[in-house]
Amino acid sequence: MRVLSHGVRAGRRFAPALGLASAMVLATQLAVVAPVAAALPGLTQVTSTGPSNSDWKTWQASCPTDSFLVAGGGRINGGGGQVVMDTMVPVFGGTDLYSVTGREDDSPGFTGDWSITATALCARPPDGWEHAESATGWDSNSSKTLTVSCPLGKRLLGVGVEVNGGLGQVVVDDLRPSADLSNVTITGIEDGTGYAAQWQLQGEVICVTAPAGLARVTGFGVFDSTPVKSAVASCPAGQRVHGVGGEIDSGAGQVRMTGIDLLSDTQVRVTAAEDEDGLASNWAPRAYAICA
Repeated sequence: MRVLSHGVRAGRRFAPALGLASAMVLATQLAVVAPVAAALPGLTQVTSTGPSNSDWKTWQASCPTDSFLVAGGGRINGGGGQVVMDTMVPVFGGTDLYSVTGREDDSPGFTGDWSITATALCARPPDGWEHAESATGWDSNSSKTLTVSCPLGKRLLGVGVEVNGGLGQVVVDDLRPSADLSNVTITGIEDGTGYAAQWQLQGEVICVTAPAGLARVTGFGVFDSTPVKSAVASCPAGQRVHGVGGEIDSGAGQVRMTGIDLLSDTQVRVTAAEDEDGLASNWAPRAYAICA
């Protein structure tokens, strides 16, 4: 596992380009939401929506100058359950940002247009800021699980996942912060048609010295066979969201998380949809809000 402290952040990862070079100049909606109250000083939510088209794509939300990324999330707008959100990662360099990639599944794909919304949670330099990452090996196993832990004494705010390989045929099933916020468990599962080649699962955490009242709150969706559903986790009164997470219970690789992001500054929403073949059995989404 690699650990990076706030004093030497630069140079770990740089955001991939969009599928089309011109996409950065297409229609974009950008919103910066000022916090109501936060345990971290200067906590700010930045949300950006990229172009709507039928290409696989990456989109980012960038932190204001001189602030640190502490967490992030994303969602697919459109896609009909046929777009896999296979990368949601922090990016550090001259400007901190949170990057989200979506890919259509292998067959039949999605004939309509879709877009990505990325969200970054940023703050003035938090006490004890560190970034850690780990990865599985490369193989063709149908599922992989990885746990990434914070350095001793730190607690996580931000989480990230990247499926290397997979090409839209590997579903991120779990992005689950532990109850004590010392680690995150990440699971990737091949979809219903499988994936013959090798692939790798990479996970990341952003950790800090725990701010006041830091805790994980869970919201459960309905466990049934409804093809599209959501779950919401709400912070206790007087607290706000400092990080997000989500998972699918019993999705068997045939349910895609289409959103893991902020519904408001006090709520996290996880949305999910069955693939084009559907899933006959029951399943449910879970949302995790990291609150302080």
